Amino acid sequence: MQNFKDVRGNDNAVWFEIQPSECEKFLKWAKSLGCVWLSGREIDCCERIAFTHLSINNEGKLGLVPISVWVSKQPEFQNIKRYVFCEFIKGAKI
Repeated sequence: MQNFKDVRGNDNAVWFEIQPSECEKFLKWAKSLGCVWLSGREIDCCERIAFTHLSINNEGKLGLVPISVWVSKQPEFQNIKRYVFCEFIKGAKI
């Protein structure tokens, strides 16, 4: 069984882009990896989130990534691996 450390590898964080229709599937997947929200609150797989970009950090904390940060050219964001969730779970890391 995979956990969040397997997903992020040696990186401090990885980012995912999800479609609104994938919200429940993504949250179930993240919860199965052992992730919780940044606040420490358990993930509720049925909750709706308004963001389509999310981050899993090195502590297994799930957070929202604002679009302004996702597209930012700031150096601290340039080397973060970004995946399209529907492709990632098929095994194709984009």
